Amino acid sequence: MAFYQHILLATDLSEENNDTIQKTKQLAGLFKAKLSVLHVVEPIPNYGYVGITDLEDQLLEEAKQRLAALGEKLNIPTDNQWVAVGPAKREILSTAKDLKIDLIIIGSHSGHYLSDILGSTTNGVLHHSTCDVLTIRHSKD
Repeated sequence: MAFYQHILLATDLSEENNDTIQKTKQLAGLFKAKLSVLHVVEPIPNYGYVGITDLEDQLLEEAKQRLAALGEKLNIPTDNQWVAVGPAKREILSTAKDLKIDLIIIGSHSGHYLSDILGSTTNGVLHHSTCDVLTIRHSKD
């Protein structure tokens, strides 16, 4: 039985994702797997407003900086840190395919109903991924 060779952590960079990040680091260590991390910036609908492009550029730059800090904390080389722009589900699945990922790890929000527990992005990744997907429930702290 082959263990996981390349793990992709898909993160929204929120504080509640810290538990997911720590567990991902532990799993990558246990499997001696390469670890990549991805953050997706959702596009902002334009609606003809001036300045949206500047705001998107600012959000993208901020995401890159925050991801670089996370990568440094987890000892992930910059070559394995990815920021994508687009619908999160599509970008996670596309990145996983391009990088030949064999395990996607994604945090899930707690709630009472399936859509609340999984969220639309996590649910979409679970149902459309060609590799294994592990969801880690965010702690309520």
